[in-house]
Amino acid sequence: MLLINEWRYLMRQPLLWLASIILPCIAYLFAVGIGSIDTLADKHLQALHMTLMMMCLPLLSGALAPLVFLRDQTNDMAELILVTPQSTFYRIFNRLLILFLVCAGLVLLSFFIIWLLLSQTYGFQLSLLTLALWDFALMALPTCAFFSALACCLAQRFTSSVVIYATFCSVWLVYIMLASMTGSPMLAGSTITSPWLFESMRLLDPFGNTALLAVYQNSEASLYGDWIFYLNRLAYCLLAAGLFYTSLKLKPYTAKHVPALADSDLNSQSSKAYQFVGATPSASNQLVHLTKLAVTSLLKQRLSQLILVGWSLLMLSELLSGINYSEPLSVLKPTSLDALNRISDDVLPLLGSFLVLFWSWQLCWRNRQTAMAELIAAAPVRSSVILCSQVIALGTMILLLILLTSLAGFVAETLANSEIQLLQYLSQLGKAALSLLLLGAIFTAFHNIFRSPLVAVACCVAILVMKFTPISGSLGLTHTLWNIAASPLQPADAFWGSEQSLSVYWPFMTFWLVCTSTLIYMAIQWSHRTASFMNHRRWKLNISSSLLLIITLGTGWNLHSNIIAERPLMSSDMREQWRYDYEQQYSSWAAVAQPVISHIDAKVDIFPLLGNAEFTLIYTLENHTEQAIDSLLIGHHSATPLDELSLSVTHTRDYDQQLGQYKVTLMDAIKPGDNLQLSTRFTFKQPQHWPAVMHQLVKPSFSYLRGIPMLPTIGFQPQYRLRNEQLRQEYGLAPLNLAKPSTLFAKPQTSQAKYDWASIHSVVSTNAQQVPLAQGELVKQWQQNGRNYAEYQSKGPIRNASVWFSVPNNSIKGQSGSTLLEVFSPENSQAAELNMQAMEDTLNWMATHIAPYRGSRLSLIAMPDIGPTGYALPQMIMINQNVGFRAEPAPDAGFDQRYRRAVHETAHQWFGHDLGNGVLEDSAFLIESLAKYVELVMIEQRYGIDAMHALVEYERQRYKVAVMRSPEKTQSLVDATENYDLYSRATLVFAIFRRELGDELITQALQRLWQQHAYPLTPATSMDFVRALKAQLNAEQQVLVDSLLLGTDNKALLAQ
Repeated sequence: MLLINEWRYLMRQPLLWLASIILPCIAYLFAVGIGSIDTLADKHLQALHMTLMMMCLPLLSGALAPLVFLRDQTNDMAELILVTPQSTFYRIFNRLLILFLVCAGLVLLSFFIIWLLLSQTYGFQLSLLTLALWDFALMALPTCAFFSALACCLAQRFTSSVVIYATFCSVWLVYIMLASMTGSPMLAGSTITSPWLFESMRLLDPFGNTALLAVYQNSEASLYGDWIFYLNRLAYCLLAAGLFYTSLKLKPYTAKHVPALADSDLNSQSSKAYQFVGATPSASNQLVHLTKLAVTSLLKQRLSQLILVGWSLLMLSELLSGINYSEPLSVLKPTSLDALNRISDDVLPLLGSFLVLFWSWQLCWRNRQTAMAELIAAAPVRSSVILCSQVIALGTMILLLILLTSLAGFVAETLANSEIQLLQYLSQLGKAALSLLLLGAIFTAFHNIFRSPLVAVACCVAILVMKFTPISGSLGLTHTLWNIAASPLQPADAFWGSEQSLSVYWPFMTFWLVCTSTLIYMAIQWSHRTASFMNHRRWKLNISSSLLLIITLGTGWNLHSNIIAERPLMSSDMREQWRYDYEQQYSSWAAVAQPVISHIDAKVDIFPLLGNAEFTLIYTLENHTEQAIDSLLIGHHSATPLDELSLSVTHTRDYDQQLGQYKVTLMDAIKPGDNLQLSTRFTFKQPQHWPAVMHQLVKPSFSYLRGIPMLPTIGFQPQYRLRNEQLRQEYGLAPLNLAKPSTLFAKPQTSQAKYDWASIHSVVSTNAQQVPLAQGELVKQWQQNGRNYAEYQSKGPIRNASVWFSVPNNSIKGQSGSTLLEVFSPENSQAAELNMQAMEDTLNWMATHIAPYRGSRLSLIAMPDIGPTGYALPQMIMINQNVGFRAEPAPDAGFDQRYRRAVHETAHQWFGHDLGNGVLEDSAFLIESLAKYVELVMIEQRYGIDAMHALVEYERQRYKVAVMRSPEKTQSLVDATENYDLYSRATLVFAIFRRELGDELITQALQRLWQQHAYPLTPATSMDFVRALKAQLNAEQQVLVDSLLLGTDNKALLAQ
């Protein structure tokens, strides 16, 4: 009977109905919006279950717990309930049971929704339903029991909803942090930072996720866990029982009784004379007094004091733990910029936003919580003064957080011997404080507008969900304004400070300042003053508020127009639709003969201070087919529409603006062997409302313009097709049926691909303070009209991946045979010399043992932190300044990461830009894995065999951690697409080859590969290397090659 009454009570609580709507909606969004961590349906289902539980169950339990366990205290009924003829065990057990059943029921409903949606995708499978029920029974139920017992224990001990909310929010945050540190594949960017932490979480994970992930293999049986998983589940069931037992033993809640005044005291009080004093304090005095009262009330709370102390320790820990970290086995001399980058982009805004929400709720609803709402509402204090005092008090608390963060930063930098830069503190923390203040003002406005605390908090939480989770992208809402009260500002970098995205900061923050001001003004007009009376101006607009609303909408529309004018807002659905439309309309052109680009004549004028580059291109198009060509398909990138397009022959053309394609009909067809000239002109403009990103950017300190995909294309581009078979089925496209490279190219001469190479001539200009760079030999350079010019000409055809740079003129030069080597970096340090040495060593070894370098010049350029740590183009190499020039080997490093990376990128001049291109269907084995082989050879040649062994062990540990984390099926190395296979596994495989076969046989195979497949012959595939290597070996050695390159058993690699 009591259980039924508990249920009837909860059925009348709006929070329960809200949870009953929100949790299934989240389950739906997860099922339709989160990509699978595996192609298998059962692993997809279980991953969604894991994600739902860890993201929602702690918050659900914490939100419902005060309704169940603290309603007696909330409604001042505790004493009455305690004297009812019910045992403590019976009362507490029924409440714990109802919370457990509600949480479990909502989770079961959500699991059913996920199963139903996946069944629509994969078809009905009884095994999926069985797995869903097993996940519910073994994963959800023990966790629901644990959280229910934990809430019960907290309620019995503290009788405070704030403690319960804080505890469960802390559990949620701590678990998310631990999951990211243990490589949870459900969290983007997570990595296993420590194997012992991962092993500990197998036993301690309250959801059992880590124990399941640890045993993910390829068989269905592993989905049901191992003995550690069942031990974990049993432990949490026992822990739940222990917490319940502890709850029974805790002293029940007793109210504090204030003794009544004695009669003598009453008489003395009544004998006192009182005189009425009237006062009308000014609004400024009221504001100061209310602000002081609000700040004091917050600071006197033990919870706030605990939060501030915990905040200081957390910031100190975050700053100190990796202040000098560059990458594994590398450290750098830290500065304030490096220290603050550890917190300013994630920890500070995320945790700060939650604290702002918590404090705004306390400030705005404390009158109602203390039963003073009507009294305050009737006081002669304007709503504007009350609301402004709340905002100022919140700003004071934010300022206190920033000061504590600064203090933690100073302490951490002092302990780490870091270079303290006060301007970085003012810049980075000031921007963070402004964002938090605007967010807090928005929260305060909501609390003053909505009469229900539940509705106000729900709106605030919705803002945080849109701001910090990928749910907006899942809903197709990809606008940058969903980062509410903030901007797309990127972390500052030692190379160029905040230059990457500084231009976007004030346009966005100006809009949010205007928007927040308008919202605050409307909240003043519509404020309920936390009382129950009706505000007759509520939801009505006067002239002032209407004008402010118009200004806000105008500012927002202007910002939106500027954003989409610079770059279209493309959701994943829109990109898929574009690819579908392109394939539908132009796939027939794949069978139409098209000329190839044999020469590119480029005139590129780069204006770093203006943020644009002007291109004038002349293509020489040659007909290499055996038939005349009378029609062309010419495409351009959406960011660089063509200002001019002309051909050297008479023609007509039709333009498809939506897809950026020209269909050109020639009056005189191009005969086999003939050519024509295609001239185009366009301007690249650096977006001012988007951060600068790879692979096209023009900034005052660094300009980089890669031709792909910016330059016009000829013919149908197969890489633009939809390649996901599931998406192709949804769009009604025929399946591609792409076989694995080991199958597709199992027989020699099965590839019909051709190289896409062209000779390049460039005339590049930039301002007087920088130097223009392009591929090819430097023909001449000069100055004209205050600008630097340079002319470059390639010795012959190179891979058609053109690029142009404008960089500061600070470089060192070297020579390797007839090849000029250059390293461009902000300063000519020892690191620049080391990178030069790596290039020289690699060129010499490759020319001696494999094939000579084709170019006459090779440039290595230090780049800001805008993407990969290293990137290679024909005759050009870019390496991140932080890891390539600022970093140094850590004390325990067995090799130098800077040297290794420079060798790897230099090796791509052969593996990637000589061989390894031209076959779209092939894997990246020829490009990345063979470059890892060169790393082994060069590390041993330069630093000795111990350094080479240290590199092998480093990659072995990386591979072990990656395999432990990944649920993907193991592919053969030739077919692999995962980075840990192409890099770490390849290193281990080639280390075995070097030990068992020797470098001589490997280099002979590579020489044979060059003889048979170097340009202009047929491009090589990964299987061509396998055949070339096996041709040098006996039968026993061939078995070893097959097992390591074509097999899927990786146990030998992990065990050594």
